[in-house]
Amino acid sequence: MRSETPREKQQRHRRRGPDADGSASYHRGDAGANGRELVLGLSSGTSMDGIDAALVDFGEGEAGGIDLLAFRMQEYPQALRSALASCCRGGDCADVARLDVAIGEAFAAAALDLLASAGREPADVCCIGSHGQTLIHLPQAEEIGGMRVSATLQIGELSVIAERTGITTVGDFRTRDMAAGGQGAPLVPILDHEMLTHPERGRVALNLGGIANVTGLPAGGSLADLLAFDTGPANVLLDAAARRHQLEGGIDEGGALAMTGAPDPELLETLMTHPFFERRPPKSADLRIVSGDYAERCWEEAADLSTADLLRTLAELTARTVADGIDRYISPRQAIDEIVVSGGGAHNAAVMSAVRTHLPDARVLTVDQVSSIPGDAKEAVLFAYLGHLALAGRCGNVPSATGAERAAVLGKIVPGW
Repeated sequence: MRSETPREKQQRHRRRGPDADGSASYHRGDAGANGRELVLGLSSGTSMDGIDAALVDFGEGEAGGIDLLAFRMQEYPQALRSALASCCRGGDCADVARLDVAIGEAFAAAALDLLASAGREPADVCCIGSHGQTLIHLPQAEEIGGMRVSATLQIGELSVIAERTGITTVGDFRTRDMAAGGQGAPLVPILDHEMLTHPERGRVALNLGGIANVTGLPAGGSLADLLAFDTGPANVLLDAAARRHQLEGGIDEGGALAMTGAPDPELLETLMTHPFFERRPPKSADLRIVSGDYAERCWEEAADLSTADLLRTLAELTARTVADGIDRYISPRQAIDEIVVSGGGAHNAAVMSAVRTHLPDARVLTVDQVSSIPGDAKEAVLFAYLGHLALAGRCGNVPSATGAERAAVLGKIVPGW
């Protein structure tokens, strides 16, 4: 029996209709308009729950020249999510090699699903920008083979995405910044500057993904004025705690259970002693901060706590480390009138309440309140933007944020067909 071609698969998905599987999505009414040059962004965070796909026009859009036409979040199949979790706990080279291809297949399918639901053809898209799935991020140099190196690994084979979709695919964005002496993160400041800089109000863009990061945006400031860095764990520890305590769906939906608990002072002080929190920027979080001895110590210290108290303590940890980073490093550089929040943590009432408590002098808003681009789509839009910049030969990193020695064009390009 002959296998379907990618284009035949796309046509079948279109006949099925958008969101038949219940995935979350966003569509602009003019997504089918002619004459646009479109870029598709793909991303998956440290929670490893699924793939965000965004279809973006970088012409005369509504948000700093960035116009989101369609967005969709596609959950990973449970078997693939389990394989990722198992690999992170101790997979071998064969596991990583196979997962690299499997995640590439899943990303390609997510791209085709989004295009079908938006009524677009692969030929309408000039490129895909794919972040892939981070397995490990090691920004601090360590010795191997007589050399001191830092490293990062995002899987989701670019050649598979390009071959399945026919679209030129750009990815592996972090490694060029690291080769230039940077930490490969955070990469979002270039988009924060484009989307959120205000002519009169000083802002901090706060992303509460698996890891929390902040970008200082002085009123009317330039890229050279920015300071951005990771502050520590956000959803990744909260989600890990929810899974350990077998909450439905593996999450505390909206922070509802956490809101019924109380922070435990002793556990909080123990968690605050991690040396990462004292490190000065530029800094990005080694994912081992939330997996190895640190996480195990958290679970041991929390053995006698209720689930609600543990979750509230972790929400408090996120807010305290965010506020501490802002107070130490951004407040001395600029006025802060507004904190603009995106990422999954923006939906967690306990985290948002704690952020407001620890940053009382600024107005705390969500990206949805100040931009036409929904906060949930921001990461996927970022990687569409980085793909767009790479094809234009424009730099995508911000050296004042990553610590790189120079600005660089980010990403590797695999041509489509």
